[in-house]
Amino acid sequence: MIKVVIIGVCGKMGSALVSLISEQSDLELVGGVESFGHPQVDAPLGTGKIFADLESVVEYCDVGVEFTTPDASVRHAEIIANFGKCYILGTTGFSTNQMDELKKLSQKIPIFYSPNFSIGVNVLFNLTESAAKLLGDNFDVEILEIHHTQKRDAPSGTAKKLVEMIEKVSGKKKVITERTGTGKEKNKDEIGVFSIRSGDTVGEHYVIFGQKGERIELVHKASNRLAFAQGVIRAIRFIRDKSRGFYGMEQILNAKL
Repeated sequence: MIKVVIIGVCGKMGSALVSLISEQSDLELVGGVESFGHPQVDAPLGTGKIFADLESVVEYCDVGVEFTTPDASVRHAEIIANFGKCYILGTTGFSTNQMDELKKLSQKIPIFYSPNFSIGVNVLFNLTESAAKLLGDNFDVEILEIHHTQKRDAPSGTAKKLVEMIEKVSGKKKVITERTGTGKEKNKDEIGVFSIRSGDTVGEHYVIFGQKGERIELVHKASNRLAFAQGVIRAIRFIRDKSRGFYGMEQILNAKL
Protein backbone atom coordinates (compact mmCIF):
# COMPACT_ATOMS: atom_id res chain seq x y z
CA MET A 1 0.00 0.00 0.00
CA ILE A 2 1.38 3.40 -1.03
CA LYS A 3 0.56 6.07 1.56
CA VAL A 4 -0.20 9.49 0.05
CA VAL A 5 -0.63 13.01 1.44
CA ILE A 6 -2.11 15.77 -0.74
CA ILE A 7 -0.86 19.33 -0.22
CA GLY A 8 -3.47 21.83 -1.37
CA VAL A 9 -6.09 19.15 -0.83
CA CYS A 10 -9.12 21.47 -1.05
CA GLY A 11 -8.09 22.98 -4.38
CA LYS A 12 -9.44 21.90 -7.75
CA MET A 13 -6.78 19.26 -8.39
CA GLY A 14 -6.59 18.21 -4.76
CA SER A 15 -10.32 17.53 -4.66
CA ALA A 16 -10.18 15.51 -7.89
CA LEU A 17 -7.34 13.42 -6.47
CA VAL A 18 -9.18 12.67 -3.23
CA SER A 19 -12.01 11.02 -5.15
CA LEU A 20 -9.73 9.07 -7.50
CA ILE A 21 -7.32 7.84 -4.80
CA SER A 22 -10.27 6.45 -2.82
CA GLU A 23 -10.99 4.13 -5.77
CA GLN A 24 -7.46 2.66 -5.92
CA SER A 25 -6.83 -0.60 -4.05
CA ASP A 26 -3.07 0.03 -3.75
CA LEU A 27 -3.21 3.65 -2.51
CA GLU A 28 -4.06 5.03 0.92
CA LEU A 29 -4.78 8.70 1.56
CA VAL A 30 -3.31 9.33 5.01
CA GLY A 31 -4.11 13.04 5.14
CA GLY A 32 -4.01 16.40 3.48
CA VAL A 33 -2.58 19.88 4.02
CA GLU A 34 -4.27 23.25 3.69
CA SER A 35 -3.29 26.77 4.74
CA PHE A 36 -3.62 27.83 8.37
CA GLY A 37 -7.14 29.11 9.04
CA HIS A 38 -8.76 27.18 6.20
CA PRO A 39 -12.27 26.07 7.28
CA GLN A 40 -11.54 22.43 6.41
CA VAL A 41 -8.49 22.11 8.68
CA ASP A 42 -9.03 19.20 11.13
CA ALA A 43 -11.77 17.70 8.95
CA PRO A 44 -11.46 13.90 8.46
CA LEU A 45 -9.73 12.80 5.25
CA GLY A 46 -8.93 9.26 4.19
CA THR A 47 -7.41 7.47 7.17
CA GLY A 48 -6.30 10.78 8.68
CA LYS A 49 -7.38 14.40 8.54
CA ILE A 50 -6.54 17.78 7.01
CA PHE A 51 -3.60 19.52 8.71
CA ALA A 52 -2.50 23.16 8.66
CA ASP A 53 1.17 22.19 8.37
CA LEU A 54 3.02 19.52 6.40
CA GLU A 55 5.32 18.57 9.28
CA SER A 56 2.36 17.04 11.20
CA VAL A 57 1.63 14.42 8.55
CA VAL A 58 4.69 13.99 6.30
CA GLU A 59 6.26 11.22 8.40
CA TYR A 60 3.21 8.99 7.81
CA CYS A 61 3.32 9.13 4.00
CA ASP A 62 5.40 7.57 1.25
CA VAL A 63 4.56 10.21 -1.37
CA GLY A 64 3.61 13.86 -1.11
CA VAL A 65 1.55 15.34 -3.96
CA GLU A 66 1.29 19.12 -4.34
CA PHE A 67 -0.70 21.60 -6.42
CA THR A 68 -0.35 24.98 -4.70
CA THR A 69 1.86 28.04 -5.29
CA PRO A 70 5.57 28.26 -6.20
CA ASP A 71 6.73 29.70 -2.86
CA ALA A 72 4.78 27.14 -0.83
CA SER A 73 5.92 24.29 -3.05
CA VAL A 74 9.63 25.08 -2.67
CA ARG A 75 9.19 25.32 1.10
CA HIS A 76 7.33 22.01 1.23
CA ALA A 77 9.88 20.34 -1.06
CA GLU A 78 12.57 21.12 1.52
CA ILE A 79 10.47 19.54 4.28
CA ILE A 80 9.78 16.41 2.23
CA ALA A 81 13.47 16.13 1.35
CA ASN A 82 14.39 16.32 5.04
CA PHE A 83 12.08 13.37 5.72
CA GLY A 84 13.35 11.40 2.71
CA LYS A 85 9.94 11.00 1.06
CA CYS A 86 8.95 10.98 -2.63
CA TYR A 87 7.51 14.20 -4.05
CA ILE A 88 5.10 14.79 -6.95
CA LEU A 89 4.67 18.39 -8.03
CA GLY A 90 2.16 19.94 -10.39
CA THR A 91 2.44 23.58 -9.32
CA THR A 92 3.27 25.98 -12.17
CA GLY A 93 4.73 29.48 -12.37
CA PHE A 94 8.16 28.75 -10.89
CA SER A 95 11.02 31.19 -11.41
CA THR A 96 14.32 29.92 -12.79
CA ASN A 97 15.86 30.12 -9.32
CA GLN A 98 12.99 28.17 -7.77
CA MET A 99 13.25 25.45 -10.39
CA ASP A 100 17.00 25.24 -9.80
CA GLU A 101 16.32 24.77 -6.09
CA LEU A 102 13.89 21.92 -6.81
CA LYS A 103 16.43 20.21 -9.05
CA LYS A 104 19.02 20.58 -6.31
CA LEU A 105 16.66 18.90 -3.83
CA SER A 106 16.17 16.04 -6.31
CA GLN A 107 19.75 15.04 -5.53
CA LYS A 108 18.38 13.90 -2.15
CA ILE A 109 14.95 12.48 -3.04
CA PRO A 110 12.98 11.50 -6.15
CA ILE A 111 10.98 14.49 -7.43
CA PHE A 112 8.42 14.08 -10.19
CA TYR A 113 7.52 17.38 -11.83
CA SER A 114 5.14 18.11 -14.67
CA PRO A 115 3.36 21.32 -15.70
CA ASN A 116 0.57 19.06 -16.96
CA PHE A 117 -0.18 15.46 -15.91
CA SER A 118 -2.54 14.68 -18.78
CA ILE A 119 -1.22 11.83 -20.93
CA GLY A 120 -2.81 13.52 -23.94
CA VAL A 121 -0.98 16.80 -23.32
CA ASN A 122 2.33 14.98 -22.98
CA VAL A 123 1.69 13.31 -26.33
CA LEU A 124 1.00 16.84 -27.62
CA PHE A 125 4.49 17.85 -26.43
CA ASN A 126 6.02 15.06 -28.50
CA LEU A 127 3.89 15.83 -31.56
CA THR A 128 4.77 19.52 -31.33
CA GLU A 129 8.49 18.79 -31.21
CA SER A 130 8.23 16.42 -34.18
CA ALA A 131 6.15 18.88 -36.21
CA ALA A 132 8.51 21.78 -35.50
CA LYS A 133 11.47 19.67 -36.57
CA LEU A 134 9.84 18.45 -39.78
CA LEU A 135 8.29 21.77 -40.85
CA GLY A 136 11.39 23.91 -40.30
CA ASP A 137 11.71 27.66 -40.36
CA ASN A 138 9.31 28.21 -43.26
CA PHE A 139 6.31 27.72 -40.96
CA ASP A 140 5.09 30.31 -38.47
CA VAL A 141 4.22 29.07 -34.97
CA GLU A 142 1.50 30.36 -32.66
CA ILE A 143 0.34 28.93 -29.32
CA LEU A 144 -3.03 29.70 -27.74
CA GLU A 145 -4.05 28.51 -24.27
CA ILE A 146 -7.43 28.87 -22.53
CA HIS A 147 -8.06 28.34 -18.82
CA HIS A 148 -10.53 29.26 -16.07
CA THR A 149 -10.52 32.72 -14.56
CA GLN A 150 -8.89 31.59 -11.30
CA LYS A 151 -5.66 30.50 -12.96
CA ARG A 152 -2.92 32.85 -11.81
CA ASP A 153 -0.01 32.26 -14.16
CA ALA A 154 -0.07 33.26 -17.81
CA PRO A 155 1.10 31.85 -20.10
CA SER A 156 0.33 28.46 -18.60
CA GLY A 157 3.07 26.05 -17.64
CA THR A 158 1.92 23.82 -20.48
CA ALA A 159 2.28 26.64 -23.00
CA LYS A 160 5.79 27.33 -21.73
CA LYS A 161 6.65 23.65 -22.13
CA LEU A 162 5.33 23.73 -25.72
CA VAL A 163 7.61 26.71 -26.40
CA GLU A 164 10.52 24.74 -24.97
CA MET A 165 9.82 21.82 -27.32
CA ILE A 166 9.74 24.16 -30.33
CA GLU A 167 12.88 26.05 -29.34
CA LYS A 168 14.77 22.78 -28.92
CA VAL A 169 14.46 21.83 -32.58
CA SER A 170 14.00 25.15 -34.41
CA GLY A 171 15.78 28.45 -34.75
CA LYS A 172 12.83 30.30 -33.25
CA LYS A 173 13.82 31.88 -29.96
CA LYS A 174 11.84 35.11 -29.63
CA VAL A 175 8.67 34.61 -27.59
CA ILE A 176 6.03 37.34 -27.75
CA THR A 177 2.82 37.60 -25.77
CA GLU A 178 1.55 40.93 -27.09
CA ARG A 179 1.32 42.54 -30.54
CA THR A 180 -0.97 45.47 -29.82
CA GLY A 181 0.43 48.72 -31.13
CA THR A 182 3.66 47.29 -32.56
CA GLY A 183 2.76 48.08 -36.17
CA LYS A 184 5.09 45.29 -37.30
CA GLU A 185 4.69 42.14 -39.34
CA LYS A 186 5.30 38.82 -37.64
CA ASN A 187 8.97 37.87 -37.66
CA LYS A 188 9.87 34.31 -38.66
CA ASP A 189 11.89 33.93 -35.46
CA GLU A 190 8.86 34.66 -33.27
CA ILE A 191 6.75 32.21 -31.31
CA GLY A 192 3.47 33.88 -30.43
CA VAL A 193 1.99 32.74 -27.09
CA PHE A 194 -1.41 34.04 -26.06
CA SER A 195 -3.62 33.42 -23.03
CA ILE A 196 -7.38 33.54 -22.52
CA ARG A 197 -9.05 33.30 -19.10
CA SER A 198 -12.74 32.50 -19.35
CA GLY A 199 -15.33 30.96 -17.07
CA ASP A 200 -14.53 27.49 -15.75
CA THR A 201 -12.52 26.24 -18.74
CA VAL A 202 -10.40 23.32 -17.50
CA GLY A 203 -7.70 23.68 -20.14
CA GLU A 204 -7.28 23.97 -23.90
CA HIS A 205 -4.03 24.26 -25.87
CA TYR A 206 -3.61 24.99 -29.57
CA VAL A 207 -0.34 24.85 -31.49
CA ILE A 208 -0.69 26.35 -34.98
CA PHE A 209 1.92 25.97 -37.72
CA GLY A 210 1.25 28.01 -40.84
CA GLN A 211 2.69 29.13 -44.14
CA LYS A 212 1.11 30.59 -47.28
CA GLY A 213 -1.59 28.26 -48.49
CA GLU A 214 -1.80 25.87 -45.53
CA ARG A 215 -2.06 25.52 -41.77
CA ILE A 216 -1.54 22.64 -39.34
CA GLU A 217 -3.23 22.69 -35.93
CA LEU A 218 -2.45 20.45 -32.96
CA VAL A 219 -5.17 20.69 -30.30
CA HIS A 220 -5.74 19.27 -26.84
CA LYS A 221 -8.87 19.94 -24.78
CA ALA A 222 -9.41 18.74 -21.23
CA SER A 223 -13.10 18.40 -20.38
CA ASN A 224 -12.51 17.71 -16.67
CA ARG A 225 -9.66 17.30 -14.19
CA LEU A 226 -9.89 13.53 -14.26
CA ALA A 227 -7.46 13.65 -17.19
CA PHE A 228 -4.84 15.25 -14.94
CA ALA A 229 -5.67 13.19 -11.85
CA GLN A 230 -5.23 9.93 -13.75
CA GLY A 231 -1.74 11.04 -14.73
CA VAL A 232 -0.92 11.80 -11.08
CA ILE A 233 -1.98 8.26 -10.10
CA ARG A 234 0.45 6.89 -12.67
CA ALA A 235 3.16 9.16 -11.32
CA ILE A 236 2.58 7.96 -7.75
CA ARG A 237 3.04 4.34 -8.78
CA PHE A 238 6.03 5.22 -10.97
CA ILE A 239 8.02 7.18 -8.39
CA ARG A 240 7.43 5.02 -5.32
CA ASP A 241 10.42 2.75 -5.97
CA LYS A 242 12.68 5.27 -7.70
CA SER A 243 15.95 6.56 -6.32
CA ARG A 244 16.76 10.25 -6.09
CA GLY A 245 16.47 12.26 -9.31
CA PHE A 246 14.26 14.63 -11.27
CA TYR A 247 11.53 12.82 -13.22
CA GLY A 248 8.68 13.78 -15.54
CA MET A 249 5.86 12.43 -17.68
CA GLU A 250 8.30 11.65 -20.51
CA GLN A 251 9.65 8.76 -18.43
CA ILE A 252 6.15 7.31 -18.10
CA LEU A 253 5.51 7.64 -21.84
CA ASN A 254 8.89 6.12 -22.67
CA ALA A 255 8.20 3.19 -20.36
CA LYS A 256 4.85 2.65 -22.11
CA LEU A 257 6.57 2.67 -25.51
